[in-house]
Amino acid sequence: MNWGNLATFHFANPGWLVLLLLIPLWAWLRGKHAPAAAIQFSSGDLLRSASRQTRFAHGRWLALLRYLALALLVLGMARPQVEKGLADYDAKGINIMLVMDFSGTMKKKDFVMDGRKVTRAQALIRVISEFLQARKTDRIGLVRYDKDAFLVSPLTLDHDWLIARLSEEKPTRGTAPGSGMLIATEHLLPATNQTKVMIVVTDAEQVNDGPEPEQVAKALVPLGVRVHLIQIVDFKDMADSKMAWNEMAQVPKISGGQMFQVADFSGLRSVYQQIDRLEKASFTEGKQKSFRELMAWFAVPALCLLLLEYLLAHTVWRRLP
Repeated sequence: MNWGNLATFHFANPGWLVLLLLIPLWAWLRGKHAPAAAIQFSSGDLLRSASRQTRFAHGRWLALLRYLALALLVLGMARPQVEKGLADYDAKGINIMLVMDFSGTMKKKDFVMDGRKVTRAQALIRVISEFLQARKTDRIGLVRYDKDAFLVSPLTLDHDWLIARLSEEKPTRGTAPGSGMLIATEHLLPATNQTKVMIVVTDAEQVNDGPEPEQVAKALVPLGVRVHLIQIVDFKDMADSKMAWNEMAQVPKISGGQMFQVADFSGLRSVYQQIDRLEKASFTEGKQKSFRELMAWFAVPALCLLLLEYLLAHTVWRRLP
C-alpha cells in the first residue's frame, strides 16, 4: 500500500465503531461477576500455607488477547479504506456530440465496403467506430434520430462502450434532425469555455418531423456550438447545384461549421478524417474515486489473536479445576 494515501484513511461504515464501547463494559461486568469456583472449601486456612503469589497472571493476558481481537474485528466491520486513485485528470481534446440519422432511408444498400454492398447505416457505423478509436482523448457522445430523437450516450471517454451501443442501433421511419440537435446541445452545454462540436449526419434534404434545424442552428450560435453537416447523397445528385441550397445545408453556414456531401464509403471515411484535424482544447474529465479496502488488515490479526488465545488457554496456560 502507498503510505502517502494514509491521509485519506476513513471508515465506510463508521456505525460499527459504537460496538467498541461495549468491550470495556463487557470486561468490567466479567470482572465483577467472576465465575464460581470449581471446588468449594469451608475454609481457606488449610490452603493458605501452600499458596504463593505469582507475578504472572495468565488469565488476564488471555482476556486481553480476546478483547484486542474483538476490537480489531469491530474496526474491520467498519470497513477502513484509503483512496486508491485520483478523482480527475487533465487531458487534451474536444467535446463532440454525434447526431446520427437512423431513418428508414439509411437501409439503402448503395455503399461498397470490403468488396461487398452494405447499407448506409452499416457504413456509417464502421466509419464512426474508426473515428472514435482515433480520438482517444476526446469526450464524445451520441444521439440517434428517426421520427424522434434519443440519447444513446452522453459525453464519455469510454469509446469502446459507445461503439458497442452504436452497433445495436437499427434504422426506422421518420427524419427529425432538429430534435436530435436539441438533445445533443443539452449535453454540450455543461462544457463551458471548452470546444463544443456537433457532427450531424443525414441522407435527407428536407425535414418531416421535429423542430426546424435552421432555427435550432440559430439558437446554437450564442452557445458557441459549431455544427458540421455530413450529407449522404446519390452519385447522380452530387453535381446538382440545388443540393447546395437544401434545407439542411443552412445549418453549418449559420453555426460556423462546414458541410460535406458523400456518396460512397471512401468519401464518408475521408470526411471524418478531415474532421479529425479539428483543433484541440483542454478539459478535465471527472473520474469516480476508487478505494482500497483495508478490512483484511484488521480481521486477519484479530483471527490470529483469537487462535493464539485458544491455543494458550488449552495448552501452556490451561487452567485446571
